[in-house]
Amino acid sequence: MKDLLKNQINLLKSIIESFKLAERALIEKDVQNLSRHISKVEEYSFNFERLEEELNKEINKRGYTSIKEYIEKTNDSEVAYLLATLVENLNELTIVMSNFKNLVDFENKYFEFIKSLFSNTSTTSTYTKKGYGVNQKSLIDRAY
Repeated sequence: MKDLLKNQINLLKSIIESFKLAERALIEKDVQNLSRHISKVEEYSFNFERLEEELNKEINKRGYTSIKEYIEKTNDSEVAYLLATLVENLNELTIVMSNFKNLVDFENKYFEFIKSLFSNTSTTSTYTKKGYGVNQKSLIDRAY
């Protein structure tokens, strides 16, 4: 069980590192490395899920319904420490993923902005197609 937790921790560290490298590749507009690092994240995630299933089987085989129950009944401090380390790494992964998502969102908005400049279809236009302000009326359309 301890080995499974240690392997999960190592996989989480690899996922975190791959996300950081993917972030760097996105900033540098290096599509090949971005794709490579994202595929590594996917591979590591599948392996993490497989280890999670093995851990659950191991816990059930020992007669417990959860790792929490195992720790409470056995007072295994090493497993408790490994679990705390796992949770710490999960929290770090959450932060890294959130940063990556924000970066991707920014890149998408920036791309849409640039695209709208070139295609002249900006949604934040100050003037209408007739040439006057959005909230103004043409001098010709005014009633005097």
